[in-house]
This record gives sequence, C-alpha cells and structure tokens, in this order.
Amino acid sequence: MAQPKSPTDDRASTPDPTAPDVLDPAPGNGDLRRELLLMKAFQSRIAGPVLRRFADPQQILETGMGFWPSRVVLTAVELGVFTELAVRPLSQQELLDRLNWHPRAAGPFLNALVDMSLLRRDRAGRYTNSRQAALFLDRAKPSYIGGLMELSSTRLYDLWSGLGDLLRTGNPGAEEEQGESEFFSTLYGDQTALRKFLAGMTGISTGEAMLIAARFPWKRFRTFLDVGAAQGALPVRVALTHSHISGVSYDLPAVQPIFEEYVESFGLGDRIRFTSGDMFAGPLPSADVISFGHVLHGYSETVRRELIAKAYAAVPPGGALLVYDAMTDPGRKQNLISSLSSLNIMLEMREGFEATTTQCADWFREAGFVNIKKRHLIGPTSMVYGRKPGSLSRSNDGY
Repeated sequence: MAQPKSPTDDRASTPDPTAPDVLDPAPGNGDLRRELLLMKAFQSRIAGPVLRRFADPQQILETGMGFWPSRVVLTAVELGVFTELAVRPLSQQELLDRLNWHPRAAGPFLNALVDMSLLRRDRAGRYTNSRQAALFLDRAKPSYIGGLMELSSTRLYDLWSGLGDLLRTGNPGAEEEQGESEFFSTLYGDQTALRKFLAGMTGISTGEAMLIAARFPWKRFRTFLDVGAAQGALPVRVALTHSHISGVSYDLPAVQPIFEEYVESFGLGDRIRFTSGDMFAGPLPSADVISFGHVLHGYSETVRRELIAKAYAAVPPGGALLVYDAMTDPGRKQNLISSLSSLNIMLEMREGFEATTTQCADWFREAGFVNIKKRHLIGPTSMVYGRKPGSLSRSNDGY
C-alpha cells in the first residue's frame, strides 16, 4: 500500500532553480560548461595526455618555486657536504655526526640532492658525490666553483628581494648605494670576506678563462695586463697555455696576498706578478694586451668609454684590448642568463648593466681600435677584442 507523501518529500523532489546542475549545466552557464568540457578532456585517456602537455602548470610552478632547490644546493655547498663526501662515502648518520645536523630535516635534504643528481646513494645507504659535484663542488679541487655559490648564498640571494623596488624606482637597494662604495670598502677591509668574494669571481671566470686562453690570438703578444684580476683565473690560464706570455694583475692592494697565493699554487709566481693600483686614478700600466673581465658591467656607458680609451692609450701600436662579460649577443636566440645577469648587476650597482656585444664593439671603434671581433665563449659570456693600429716591434702571425 502506497504511503502518502509528506510536505518535506515534495520540497526535496522540487528542483532549486538557483542551484547549478553540475551534471547538466543550464544553457546560459557558459563558464561552467567550458569547465566541465575541459575537465572531461583532461581526464580522458585519449585526449588527456595531449592536453596535459599544453595545460600543465608544472614548469611555471618549478620556475616560480626555484628558490627551493636553489637554497638546498647553496646550503649544501655552504655546509661543506660535497667536500666531506670527497674523502669517502658516508651514511646519513655519519654525515649527521660530522656536520652536526639535527636528524629531522636531514633525510629530505639528502634525498633532494640525490634527485638533483648531485649525490648518489648506494644500496647500503651511503652517499657519494656525483661526477659533476666531485669535480666542481669539492673545495680541495682547483676546479671548485662553489665560491660563486657561497657568494650567492651570503650576498646575492637576499639582494634579489629588491627586484620589485628596482623595477619601480630604477635604483638598487644594495649596500653599495647606502654610502660611497660602502659595500666594497667594507669588503676590501675584511680579508676573510674578500677571499670568499674573489673565490666566487674565480668560480665565474675559470671556464671562460680557459676558452679565452685558447681562442684569443696570443701568439704575437708577449705581455698581458688584467685589470681587476681578482684571484687571477685568466692570467693563470693564459700562462699555462702560452709559455711565452708574462702577465700582470692590476688590482687594489688588499687583493695582493690572495692573488699571489692562488698564482703560487700553480707554480707561476715567476711569470705572473701583482701591481697595485686603481683603474680610475691616472693612466693604466702598459702591456701588449689589456683585459677587463667582469669589470665594465658595473659602470655607466660614459665610464666604460673612458676606461676603453685609457686602455687604447696604454697598449702599444699593434697591441690589443680584450673585454669579456655576460653580454647580450643579438646573434643568439636565447639570452636568458645575460638578461638575468644584467638584473643582478643592476641590483648591485646604480649604473650597472650588461651591454650587448654590438655596443661594446662600438665603444672599441670610437676609441680607435680596429679588427674588432665578437666571440661567444660559454654560457652567457662573450668576449670582444680589437687591435690598436700599427705593428708591435716584434711581430708574428696576428689577427
């Protein structure tokens, strides 16, 4: 026998005209209809994989959250993980004991380094460096580039939080702008901080220095002046590659002991010497070749022209000027790192920027140099070089 319906039964069975029908959207509900179609396509075994290739936010998320892996790598370098593992494989507990870590975060931290292919873990749970980490992140090796990582961790990482202010005002918020060269005056007064900074510069410069030593036409030249040589990555590689070259580092006096220690570690103290000086104070010392590496990008276009003109006056007829920086190369399709490097120097220096190779070549031409060449080196770095008209007193095959 059928039971009579209650008033509540009628209310429950009556559709609510204001409630959207998720399974069958109303004709006017276009946004919901599109969302449902997209969802069904995304879930489809046939269309889904194709759609997910174009509608996957993973790359955007990884880029936006890139500071996560960055901080892991910087911290591993800073704490000496790779240097410890260069001695012998270690278990997680052994690393905890050696580095005085708390166990809570050690597991995910080491797992992340394994997944980044910087560490390997064997079946017994012992960690070792990957080939790249063993070569580049062991402080005991001359190929160590961790100095750049340490510089990034202690200075550049926080500096980039000022990018929004740079875009709004055009001015950096770095310590450099808090007083007249306050950051660098403080840096050059602290040997420990200076050593770390110069090691960072060596990390940037070593690979490109090797290529400059091979690709610049050194055969016709005998003497070489590197302005702002830091530890001496370029003079050392040039001297190792060309036995006929003798070089001079021209930098501030505080750099000398760090430079000489680095040069002596390669047994080149008899061919590479240090001369203290300020590139802004008076003429530059004379040499067959003068170079500016990662120096000009910190200054205005006017200052760069002045320094290039000084170099022109300092080299003999037939001599050459070489400039290398993370210059934007109009001939390359991708200049991402050069663009990021330009932002980095803008965050540090009020008038800094990365020039294009064409701009740099124009400054050479204005100063009087001829036979100007533009060459890409490695990563974002390119070199521009040119010759002063005339002939050296001793000539060989040149360029």
